[in-house]
Amino acid sequence: MGLFGGDSVIGLDVGSSTTKAVRMQVVRGNWAVVGVAVAPTPRGAVAEGMVGDAKALQPALQALLSQSSVRGSEVVAAINYTAAVSVRQAPLPVMTPEALRKQIQTEPGQFGLSGDREMIADFDILGYSGEGQEAAMNTVVAAAPRAPVEARVAALEAAGLDALAMDIEPLALVRALIECRPGRAERKASSAILDMGAGHTDVTVVRGSDYRFTRPIPFGGEGITEVVRQAVQCEVEQAEALKMEIDLRWVLDGPGDAADTPAYRATAAIKSVLDDLLKEVNNSILYFHAQLPEEDLEGMVDTIILTGGTSKMTGLVEYMQAAFPQRIERAEFPGDYAYPINCGNGGLSAEMAPIVALAMGLAAKEPMDRARAAAARSRAKRVAKPRKAPAAAA
Repeated sequence: MGLFGGDSVIGLDVGSSTTKAVRMQVVRGNWAVVGVAVAPTPRGAVAEGMVGDAKALQPALQALLSQSSVRGSEVVAAINYTAAVSVRQAPLPVMTPEALRKQIQTEPGQFGLSGDREMIADFDILGYSGEGQEAAMNTVVAAAPRAPVEARVAALEAAGLDALAMDIEPLALVRALIECRPGRAERKASSAILDMGAGHTDVTVVRGSDYRFTRPIPFGGEGITEVVRQAVQCEVEQAEALKMEIDLRWVLDGPGDAADTPAYRATAAIKSVLDDLLKEVNNSILYFHAQLPEEDLEGMVDTIILTGGTSKMTGLVEYMQAAFPQRIERAEFPGDYAYPINCGNGGLSAEMAPIVALAMGLAAKEPMDRARAAAARSRAKRVAKPRKAPAAAA
């Protein structure tokens, strides 16, 4: 999953509501985040993860990537996770990427794949462990329907862009929020990433940095907007603006002086649908816990990381913290991030981080793939190096 290109790459997250771009570049010999940009996606251009209007999307992409901070043409993009997408992470015997690719094509059943020609399968080698006969490589094998992948690539090419790779959204988020944060990647406990997008919400569970599963929930920010619209009897644009004034702390602590405001009516209106959504999130975590051995308490989910535009609702962290035993936090990119962030005032604001987290993970794919390839070559040289014969006994 990834081709060797130049010394600059753009992670491009094309959502149904907004499009986000993160540019990474080699700076003094090391990769760094050097630019971030966000722009509206034309209404109807992307719906339910599919490109619906490529002609409307083309000028929007060209305008976004003409901005100086993210100017470029080599991009890594993604498709969203659906029931038709398959992702498996498992240790495999050490082999070359070429051999693994051939084995996936000729023996798809060994990887839980159907071999259907309408599916596209690919893999990532995340790392190696052990030596000799115990050597193994930690591998993610993914398969996705051909139609949305090819439609997304065609839309990018029509905008004059070169798609270096197509990823799957949950894997890119794991890369950004777990793998690029050493403290999280090395933990024995599990984390849940709650990606609250415009059209859908995904719950992804990882243990340390090992992907376990994703559960898509077909409800997101657009559904909340519709509830607000009906509650206050307004147009969609007004409901979108009013949604930004919602404060879920009013549900916990009382509305105070806001009791008679449209913002409080909107907040009260979304409570039931939000509670239903969070119930599904909790059920997903409980399902994961049920798969763990009874004695494996340290493997339980202890943190829920919020990302996506809908996660920015004021008071959501506090509201969830009152309902969940896990620690609730929004996505952030602090000083221990794997790559320097040299944009804006030297970092990403708390406001921006949840919005661009997916694009951050997409941008990091190429640098991480190159680093792993270099490590694999170094390992191969070590293994191939002949050992000295033991000295003869005196």
